Amino acid sequence: MSLSHLVGKAAAVAMKERPEINGMIRFNRIYLRKHVDLFYQVNIPGSENDPVGKANLTGATVRAAENLTVVQIAEALNAKSQAIKKGHESELTKSVGALSWVPWLLIRTVLNVSSFINYDMGISLTWAGMPRDAFGSIMITNIGSMGGDTAWAPLVPYTKVPILLTLGQVKPRPWVTESGAVEARPVARIGVTFDHRFMDGSHAAAMGKIFERCFADPETYFG
Repeated sequence: MSLSHLVGKAAAVAMKERPEINGMIRFNRIYLRKHVDLFYQVNIPGSENDPVGKANLTGATVRAAENLTVVQIAEALNAKSQAIKKGHESELTKSVGALSWVPWLLIRTVLNVSSFINYDMGISLTWAGMPRDAFGSIMITNIGSMGGDTAWAPLVPYTKVPILLTLGQVKPRPWVTESGAVEARPVARIGVTFDHRFMDGSHAAAMGKIFERCFADPETYFG
């Protein structure tokens, strides 16, 4: 189990308690999702013979995470990640495969049109290899696993995901205890990016408080 799984569970708890932050924008209006789906970025390292050419960053979606324990989230993500690394298709790789025939100059147009049909109009394009809501409610990227410390991921309008989290490397950092003493504690930084059309500072603050509660009482929320 890793920090990514704990953060995913905390995000699921936050969105279950505050369902107004679990949604997307359709036709300039807010549409709420029924379940909390976590989209994790999956890093596929290159081979020894071709460390750069075969390296890739893809993703896996854990569905209805609000109904899962943190162990179940970890197991679901691990199973999907291992399948992807072994060459099996995921929801995202199916989408990429469906676009492989599109000329580069038309990619942006095709993405915009398919996003409009899939998300705004709510018409399924699974027959064309484009999974429904492939990127879920929130994106989580563990940059710490790649040696990163602090980052803020850019919003990707096509995905209809309004919140992105980046998890930095766990490092010893100065920490002020309840008694006022300063100690070295293992701390990771979380970068948060959100669509201001969808949520504002009060929503972000509420989500932050729920995160603090989850990590302050891990036995209750993480088991």
